Amino acid sequence: MIHPIAIYFEHCEPDWHVPHAAAHNHILILITGGEITYTVESQSFTLKKGDLLFVPEGHIRSALNHSKQAHDMYVAHFKYSGIGDGLPLLAEPACQLIRPHNFDYIRQRFSSLTQYWLQKSTYTHTLCHSVLLEIIAVINEEANQGSITHPKAHGITMQLKDYILHHYREQIGMKELAHHVGRTPNYISTVFRETTGQTITDYIQQIRIASACDLLTGSQMSIGEISDFLGFCEQSYFNKVFKKVTGTMPSAYVKERLKVWKK
Repeated sequence: MIHPIAIYFEHCEPDWHVPHAAAHNHILILITGGEITYTVESQSFTLKKGDLLFVPEGHIRSALNHSKQAHDMYVAHFKYSGIGDGLPLLAEPACQLIRPHNFDYIRQRFSSLTQYWLQKSTYTHTLCHSVLLEIIAVINEEANQGSITHPKAHGITMQLKDYILHHYREQIGMKELAHHVGRTPNYISTVFRETTGQTITDYIQQIRIASACDLLTGSQMSIGEISDFLGFCEQSYFNKVFKKVTGTMPSAYVKERLKVWKK
């Protein structure tokens, strides 16, 4: 079982640093903007937007933002009790740096993780356990591509995800996606679901809503403008999809994020 200790989003000014010391917990860090230098034991990493770093408990670590620009990151501190849950990173913890192919989706999962943690509900620990487990599974999968059972199917899925990430503001049809990878619509639908456990439509919605979350808190655009910008036909449909993915309405999400920033 994963036991969350602290989960947060942090906006850090230049000269931010973490002193040289042992990590008291396992740490997951997702950089969403800017750049920092992070050292774990004798390894130094230059972390930029899109980088995901796992720091095992007990490892000596330090960090520094020596640039002239601020950086943003999601951070999760946690303990783990178990035999690995089928994931090498939990069974035998080791420092791991990954640049997730699906950065927007991972960022959305960290956003949801932070919301679950802040809610402090009856099921907070269970929800955080589930999301952290998913993120760690992604790290393991991307770090060990050779362990994939069906590499051809995985490759097609990655092509589809990459295309969606570059065109998610447009109206993407199944025929268009199928043509992109040289397969039939039925084939890519089946492969995508078997590989990811979700439908192509659900994935597109998650990517759009991840972008919406950033725009709601990082731009001056209204909810209606964001809905149009992301290719939703009507704001009412955007609201429906947003609540389906995040569990809350866009207006409520903005209010909660403002509370986080004021803390």
